[in-house]
Amino acid sequence: MRPVDIAKQITTRRRSAGTEVHWVPRANENGAGLEQQHGVTSRELGERDWAAIDPVQVRTSKGVRHYFTGALYFWERTRSHVWCESQAERWEVLWLDYGGQVSRLWAQPMAVAFGHGSRLSGHWHIPDLLAQFIDGSYGLLDVRPAARIDDAATLQFDETAKVCAALGWRYRVLAGHDPLATRNLDCISASRHDRCRPTARMEALILDAARGGRTRGELCRIVSPDCPPLACAWVDNLAWRRLLDLDLASTFSSDTVYSTSERIREGALTHA
Repeated sequence: MRPVDIAKQITTRRRSAGTEVHWVPRANENGAGLEQQHGVTSRELGERDWAAIDPVQVRTSKGVRHYFTGALYFWERTRSHVWCESQAERWEVLWLDYGGQVSRLWAQPMAVAFGHGSRLSGHWHIPDLLAQFIDGSYGLLDVRPAARIDDAATLQFDETAKVCAALGWRYRVLAGHDPLATRNLDCISASRHDRCRPTARMEALILDAARGGRTRGELCRIVSPDCPPLACAWVDNLAWRRLLDLDLASTFSSDTVYSTSERIREGALTHA
């Protein structure tokens, strides 16, 4: 990533009659594509192939917020990293990854310069995330814990939602999840990578053993009786891929009950 600070360029530019979106395309192999681009919000602009544009992060972050050092979250679907400016953002990216409805994710990829007719005319906002969903549609996402959504934030989010409506995109404010469920999800996410994926034979064995529900410890002993810890990553990988159901809101341990998910029991899906 090459963060590009375009905020000053936006605010010093003329005030547009309409709300604009500003972005910087990622450089190609020849180094081209680093010039800032912009367009007035419209359905035509929203229907552009933003995956082909592949915008870079537009805001230069200090990298530390609320005692959190900025981190890169590995997004396996695109084999790339997503910048997380705060711990709240990292948790939300984790949940988006687990949800499986987002195929591609960009961090701080554009700036919205609000024009005449907006209650924020003359101001700008950089949404936290741009998402491309599995159906090909796009959406902007802002991350703000529910306790920190005040009147000013509500106004900013409402105006950003109007921008997304004009673009034909979705918009959502990600306001947090149950802390215990998030910590539990973070635990099983350690096994989300392909290196933890069991073989087809092992996967079938685990899914069959989990019909009706078994504890995590029992599944590991069934799959690898000589060395149960060896199977932990395999079992958790299936839970991450939602082939095994579990209660994330309960304390996570070897006694956590995993059961084969309903869609597997019905035979609708055998592989994630």
